Amino acid sequence: MIGRCLLIAAVVATVAACGAQSSGGASDGGLYGTVRISPATPVCVSGRPCSRPARGFKLLFSRGGHTVTATTDGRGRYRVHLSAGRYLVRAAAASRNASPKAGLQPRAVSVPGTGFARRNFVYDSGIR
Repeated sequence: MIGRCLLIAAVVATVAACGAQSSGGASDGGLYGTVRISPATPVCVSGRPCSRPARGFKLLFSRGGHTVTATTDGRGRYRVHLSAGRYLVRAAAASRNASPKAGLQPRAVSVPGTGFARRNFVYDSGIR
């Protein structure tokens, strides 16, 4: 009976230890934050926000020939699982007719080795 209890305890401990180990993959962490469009209107008015949340905005995170897409929610928020490292970031549907001032900032981000880090983006619409 004691041998059986020890065997069960050893199996439980082994399973618990396996579950606690990290896979080292993309699920270990990543980024989260917001994307805002600024300016949101051709003329900014004092006392009114000149930016707005980027709803349904697609961010493309690229590294080593692989690209991961994250899409913002109705409040301009995103969350994406990424492996640690440095990524180039761009907007999925940048207009070919956009102003030279238009674009996403920042254009590169670093993902920490563990956990999620906050990285906010601003998409300059180029309208003035």
